[in-house]
Amino acid sequence: MNKSQIIGIGIGVFGIIAFLLVDNSIIQTTSGVLCAIGLGYILKWIPFKKQNSIK
Repeated sequence: MNKSQIIGIGIGVFGIIAFLLVDNSIIQTTSGVLCAIGLGYILKWIPFKKQNSIK
């Protein structure tokens, strides 16, 4: 596991905990977005490195 996957797991766990503990639709929507971002980090869809678009 690399750094981005560990951060993704942390974000996902935080999103799940927020979803379960709070009974507010805005917070539940936000926690769903956090879970999606966490999944992106875990599956390495969201890179940490800046990429040059100029070749």
